[in-house]
Amino acid sequence: MKIGILTFHNTPNFGATLQCYALVQYLQSQGHSVEVINYMPPKALRRYFRSQFLGRRRSLRNLGKFQKFRQFVHDKIPLSGGPMFRPSALKALDDGRYDVVFTGSDEVWKVDQIRPLDGSFYFDFLSPSKTRLCSFAASASTVTDLRAYPQTKGWLARFHEIAVRDPHTGDAVKDLTGIEPDLVCDPTFLWNFSAETHPQVHQGGKYLALYGWPNAADSAKIRAYADRHGLQVVGVGARNPICDVEYIDIGPTEWLGLMRHSSTVVTDFFHGIIFALLFNRPLYAYVDAKKRMKLERIMELAGLSHLLHDTPGEIDTYSLDDLSYAPEQLVGMEPMIESSKAFLQRNAPATAPVIDEVLSGDQP
Repeated sequence: MKIGILTFHNTPNFGATLQCYALVQYLQSQGHSVEVINYMPPKALRRYFRSQFLGRRRSLRNLGKFQKFRQFVHDKIPLSGGPMFRPSALKALDDGRYDVVFTGSDEVWKVDQIRPLDGSFYFDFLSPSKTRLCSFAASASTVTDLRAYPQTKGWLARFHEIAVRDPHTGDAVKDLTGIEPDLVCDPTFLWNFSAETHPQVHQGGKYLALYGWPNAADSAKIRAYADRHGLQVVGVGARNPICDVEYIDIGPTEWLGLMRHSSTVVTDFFHGIIFALLFNRPLYAYVDAKKRMKLERIMELAGLSHLLHDTPGEIDTYSLDDLSYAPEQLVGMEPMIESSKAFLQRNAPATAPVIDEVLSGDQP
């Protein structure tokens, strides 16, 4: 089958880029021809630039980071062609070139200062009679209620099948369409990253990989923990005065290597936590209870909810053993991963399906 993916592939964000890469790799492994629709909304591009050079993450070293991300996408992610900056440009894709399209993963339905409500991420430019319209692990995040945007009801009604990443988005989709969407995993769980080779970026001995921006008091606790265990503190795409070394101008490949070869991972980022699990790294995850929606189901299935903390402030009370876990614990996530693969296989089978009815008959 010829498959199109619409997601966030052009960001200086490790998780966003790697979730896209993982979905491409998995679908290609099933024998499909896959490409990512090269849609690049200018407002989002401006916000990405500002976040790297004007915000708390600002650093001239991010110039090198941008270049490495660009190279990674060029080498690893097949694109539909040159960048399309306007939604109107996407209409040229409505020529039946794709058997099926997936929007997602990631927060493609989130509405905030970076991305306004955009029908492109609901495939408003494609005809459901020509192309099978699906979402995979799409999310509106906790800050967006799709029910507050009347347009989304008509857009969602055009989909043939919908799979979301979190219950919050799922509840809104059910209310808008009358159909319970599938609840699936983040696509990074679909691909065996451990079978890949990742560089040993840091050569200075054992280290704590810090992927986050904790405040000064919490950073001091992390520093004390590292000192007690004889670990260097390595900033993985993060700047912090407590770091012995900061790796800023890195791309996804180097980031994976730094996470994989660490002695422990301290992070508040969703994909930082996910890759610590995938590489079986001792983990201290600090996430505000109000923002754990994406993580709670995963950690419960793995029996690792005790690794979630509100702040980094308690880390120095733990040992490395306290943060470790047996690889076998991750087996608890297998049913979720298998059901997610089944969703993709159902909508992208080995032979192209006949386009069937959409979710409801009241599509615009």
